[in-house]
Amino acid sequence: MSEAKSLGLLFFQGPYQSEAPETVCKIATAALEKGYRVQIFCYMDAANAVLENQKEVPGIYNIGNAMCDLVEKGALVRVCNLCLIVRGTSKNMMKRKSECGGRIKRAGTPDLAEIIAQTDRILIVR
Repeated sequence: MSEAKSLGLLFFQGPYQSEAPETVCKIATAALEKGYRVQIFCYMDAANAVLENQKEVPGIYNIGNAMCDLVEKGALVRVCNLCLIVRGTSKNMMKRKSECGGRIKRAGTPDLAEIIAQTDRILIVR
């Protein structure tokens, strides 16, 4: 029995300022549905993708809900700790972490290197 293929996703853009977060969520969902192991690294403004209390607005794709759904489906999400600290959003991310079963975790660039080493492919979404 062979091990599942794996996909790493890296993105930099924050939610609601570009299509990158939505694209990452949709690619990750499709990969999970095909049996891939998925690891996501949120860097720079992408750290805001896992903040709690993102408002639901009709017609707008909710990145916070989508990220939580991905975690519930088995995706591993890592968020740049320094990116959270400089944006003053660390505490907002921590509650989201526990709501999603602890698979969203603070990380650093060594964790990104680990994701790159552990996955068959890494996709950078801009």
